[in-house]
Amino acid sequence: MTTPAQPDTLEPVIDVQTIPPHERQPLILQTARALEPGSGFLLVNDHDPRPLYHQIQTLFGNTVTWSYLERGPDRWWVRIAKPETNAASTVRVRIAREGAVSLADPDEALGGAADGALVCAITDCPPGTTTAEVLNLMHGVIPPAGQQSLAFERLVARRSGSCCGGMCG
Repeated sequence: MTTPAQPDTLEPVIDVQTIPPHERQPLILQTARALEPGSGFLLVNDHDPRPLYHQIQTLFGNTVTWSYLERGPDRWWVRIAKPETNAASTVRVRIAREGAVSLADPDEALGGAADGALVCAITDCPPGTTTAEVLNLMHGVIPPAGQQSLAFERLVARRSGSCCGGMCG
């Protein structure tokens, strides 16, 4: 679909053609991460940003949508949004002292438990994510001291081979 030079919108526009290459991906992912339900932004590029689409799908699942507004040949416009109806969820897990991971009791407080276990919240789990998927991603994870929550996307990035959960760029 071809659109005018700039789609009619009040949403923010990120024109990556004007941003140094090493700053593009962190800016786009940070902006996507900060989206509130019902909001979005427009991405403008001089080539098809398809690899970014796959990364966003891996990190955010179906909590973020990707819609082409214009497809080349000189410019691509993409709307990246967080639908209102796609509320993410939080799963509370218990990491035993020996590393076993299980679901935490709903009334168990976040933080260290008397038996040495750690109870933490896995936040922003995409709709449709099962507790088994969360528990599987948690195997081998030891949150930093004092951290009582981890974003689901960090667990996915870690499993994909990132040393720090995908936050180092």
